[in-house]
Amino acid sequence: MDWSVVWDYREALWTGLRFTLELSVLSIAGSFVLGTVIGCIGALPGFLAPRLVAAYVELLRNIPVVVKLFFLYYAVGLDAMPAALIGLITHQSAYIADVVASGFRSVPREQLEAGWACGHTYPQIFRHVLLPQLFRFVLPPTTTQFIEILKNSAVAMLIGVEELTFQTQRIESETFRGFEAATAVTLLYLALALAIAGSMSVVERRLKARQP
Repeated sequence: MDWSVVWDYREALWTGLRFTLELSVLSIAGSFVLGTVIGCIGALPGFLAPRLVAAYVELLRNIPVVVKLFFLYYAVGLDAMPAALIGLITHQSAYIADVVASGFRSVPREQLEAGWACGHTYPQIFRHVLLPQLFRFVLPPTTTQFIEILKNSAVAMLIGVEELTFQTQRIESETFRGFEAATAVTLLYLALALAIAGSMSVVERRLKARQP
């Protein structure tokens, strides 16, 4: 084994890390916002909204992320980075929407009924009673979805995004040192995943500390 290849290709690895970070951070933000909005819509009373959200979730969860990226890149004709972003955001938003909808179901119904008994409207109850409690329930599973986005970002190499996995293949093809390159990139992915988990753990502790 020759670990000097990692140092020799440090610029390529840095480029891959930068693309992976950019893709992951933007996809996490976009999928969280979109998934939360869709999940909140699914929690609205009525016949149509919950069923439309359920259809959205089932449709996007059953289409592999690589198929979404290929469709956006080859069929729609988007550039590689926008195609990867939109593909990752729409894919993971379906899972986050399901998590958010489950979070609303975890709030005791007695609180909703108490809000009605006090004369509040549903939007008031939704904003002041349900939403403040929602994130306490959804943060742990949402952390898992954020890490999934990081892992799924590797699929973007298939449409030419020069992220970490792309750079691994490049180093292997030029030096035949695939083991060393893959080991370095695996450690980088592990560090990023631990950073996500640690950050979300801090947020969760702070939310719990603010609760009465």
